[in-house]
Amino acid sequence: MGKKKLIIWLATICLTVIAVIVTANFNRQNQENITIAIAAPLSNAGEVTEKLGKSMVRAAQLYINKVNKAGGVQGKQLQLEIYDDQGKIDVAEKVAREIVQSPAVAVIGHNYSKTSLAAGKIYQAAGIPAISGSATADAVTADNEWYFRTIFNDSFQGKFIATYLRKILGYSKISIIRGYDVYGLNLGKNIETTFQELGGEIVAQWQLPKNQNQATDRVIIEELLELKESDQFPQAIALAISRDQVANLLREIKNRNLNLSLFGGDGIGYLGIAQSFIDFPEEKESPGFFTNGLYTVVPIIYDVANDQTQQFKKTFEEVYKTSPGWAAASYYDATIAVVEAIHRTLLTEKDLAKSAFTGKDIKNDRYRVREGLLQIDSPDTAIETGARIFYFDRNNIVTVPPSIGLFDRRQIVSAFTQLQIIPNIKTILNSEAKIASGNILQVGQQYWNKTDIVYVGLDINEVNYLDEKTSTYVVDFYLWFRYQGNLNPDQIEFSNYGIERLDSGEKLTLEEPIKSGEENGVKYKIYRIKADFQEKFDFQNYPFDKQRLSVRFRHTEVTRDRLIYAIDLIGMQNITGKELFNQWKQKVFKEITSWTPTKITFFQNTLVNNSTLGYRKLIDTKSNLEYSQFNAVIDIKREIVSFSIKNLLPLWFFVLVAYQLLFLPFDKLSAELFSGILLAIVFYHLSLLEALPDGIGYVVALDYAFYLVYFLCGLELALVTAGSSSRFKNNKAQLRQLIVSARVLFPVILLIGSIWLCLVYL
Repeated sequence: MGKKKLIIWLATICLTVIAVIVTANFNRQNQENITIAIAAPLSNAGEVTEKLGKSMVRAAQLYINKVNKAGGVQGKQLQLEIYDDQGKIDVAEKVAREIVQSPAVAVIGHNYSKTSLAAGKIYQAAGIPAISGSATADAVTADNEWYFRTIFNDSFQGKFIATYLRKILGYSKISIIRGYDVYGLNLGKNIETTFQELGGEIVAQWQLPKNQNQATDRVIIEELLELKESDQFPQAIALAISRDQVANLLREIKNRNLNLSLFGGDGIGYLGIAQSFIDFPEEKESPGFFTNGLYTVVPIIYDVANDQTQQFKKTFEEVYKTSPGWAAASYYDATIAVVEAIHRTLLTEKDLAKSAFTGKDIKNDRYRVREGLLQIDSPDTAIETGARIFYFDRNNIVTVPPSIGLFDRRQIVSAFTQLQIIPNIKTILNSEAKIASGNILQVGQQYWNKTDIVYVGLDINEVNYLDEKTSTYVVDFYLWFRYQGNLNPDQIEFSNYGIERLDSGEKLTLEEPIKSGEENGVKYKIYRIKADFQEKFDFQNYPFDKQRLSVRFRHTEVTRDRLIYAIDLIGMQNITGKELFNQWKQKVFKEITSWTPTKITFFQNTLVNNSTLGYRKLIDTKSNLEYSQFNAVIDIKREIVSFSIKNLLPLWFFVLVAYQLLFLPFDKLSAELFSGILLAIVFYHLSLLEALPDGIGYVVALDYAFYLVYFLCGLELALVTAGSSSRFKNNKAQLRQLIVSARVLFPVILLIGSIWLCLVYL
């Protein structure tokens, strides 16, 4: 009878598991998907452009995978449909017609302005919203209420480039090379108009033909050489051309030793341009030979990005084994905007999720997405993507300023001077004096802040004396600053310096630099520092916990509108890379063997001081004092194996002894015996918790492990109590069955509890 019952129970369990799996599969197959289309140049578009197209798709897919893994949007899964427009107008139009006939509720793309304009007419007529992360022609959104973008337009960046050339670099004479497409013509015209309005002179202009080749490029070079012999040689060339048009021109200009600055728009802000020269002898001898010093305007530069953006960059590199450019971040933002529009739409009405985005009413679903995007129209409704905080203006363009990038050793880094838009000049302290001194620029009705960039490098030599009780640790590191101008970038305050000293008013100050000087117009200062720092530890997962060690500082006086600390990625030799990181952690953590570093991150973020500090101009505004804060953060995890061997062996011993007692004759067992073991375990539990800081009010993972052991000991006490009753004393068979049940239940409960702990905390 016992065997039959066992078989029935096993069969019931198996059938239940099968039913659950089948039901889950059925639900998954019948779950409503929300389709989003993406159109990118993936073939027949040239190597650099095809790499860009792949990064567009990868960034979008990365975010969609993240959303789906978290449960989708209101329970609905997202699906990305990929279309290849080859970067060509006719193919883009064909793709657009296919997308219109698809179940897609929105389109991400296209890459080029020309393809976006062509496809945009079809999207507008059909009523499907589209959002580009790279098309900058004004007409893409100005003449199409269904098109959005997460990048500036040509009017804006043309004015931006001209202002930088005239007001920051101080050039009075420039030349312009324009492309033959809508991007090149519009951008070139905007640069020309603004530069002349600012009192500058355009000494020569060229427009590339559609059949551009080396011969046509050499005509421009020869005319430049003729200008060099006269007084009309420009100080810089504004390159209003795309990535496909620039490579040969760069090579010719460099080989002819034309000593002038080159400044391009977003169309040349791609690492692929620098990498396309990698096989040239000059590049092998001097990395970045053809592109070093080339300026470009881009939406995002990673060396001044925050923690979330650095995490996006790292995840992208881990998943796709290549670095993301600015376009990947811009299209990641575009995908977030579409998904957020869907999410907010579903939240507007309680029962809308039952009827919307089911595939039954595509026309209305597309309209709902557009309306959701239109509602992202102010600081109060802005999207925080990790890379940026943005909303759309009345022309469906994001309201974030561009960055000035500089090519350096095949990387794009922040130029030493940036321009930041001032939304409200009334919130700026001493604005009149700053305008007079040139720290604030005025172009028309727009005001721009002149902001200095200081490159920061931090090389950690050693981390030791990690004290869990006080959440403090000692860090020995080199710190250096690279900058231009008369700045004091080393006038800093470490915001997480040993808290006891901070409370007493003591601050960590920098001594004399171990080295300082100037090289090629760039000043530098190098320090060596050894001090204790504090980061609030979280022990909820103890001993499976992961902690963060950090060194954070900001300037003591200068706010973020005047100074931003950037990561010296080139100077630090990409220490975050896998190979260098493995070498680094063995050296740095040699004294702390109980912890293993898993990641090191460097990032800049904004530290906000909500106090007005008595400045009356700030009292009636929503403005705060904001500082650029540099952060070096090491993620570490506890070595659970070594911790278990060192600290938990007695616990395993107690568990083993408690289980072995079940195999003694019943008359040898007593409540006092199990109570003694239980008491010993309690004292041992308390001794382990002594290592944690005082006043922890939450239950840590280790507590749950002990709770499991307490339960097992309680089970044995219950066994003794029950076995001592008259019912079992007078029935040896039942007593034997009770003991056997306890012997089986004990390891089963222990196994289930251990698996649960591993699933939750590992």
